[in-house]
Amino acid sequence: MDLPTTVVAIYDIGRVEARKVAEFRLADDGRAVLTVIDPDGCLLAEQWYARGVKLYEPIGRIGPGEGTRFLRALLETPGMSYYRVVDESPRAPTDPPVAHPWGKSRETGPGDSPPRLQP
Repeated sequence: MDLPTTVVAIYDIGRVEARKVAEFRLADDGRAVLTVIDPDGCLLAEQWYARGVKLYEPIGRIGPGEGTRFLRALLETPGMSYYRVVDESPRAPTDPPVAHPWGKSRETGPGDSPPRLQP
């Protein structure tokens, strides 16, 4: 089951070490809100927030008032040289560990082997 996109981060990758510069988050009222993290700002994120994200099929723009549609549109923007758009939405915890006949759980190490069967 796909969980809805609720948090999208913008990373500046044009430096030696990538760093988060802005974050879009789904608010309680269903709109996307922008938080600029970098003290120098993030013009790209601010423009998306003010003007919307350009759509190519059908051609148009989608703004932050459309909530999850806007967040998904951010994730579908064409690749960029200096920025990465990343889905950081919280996800459901993984399934509980599965017990194996020869191990206690998934944490069983790579050197473990199944028991040998006696003829």
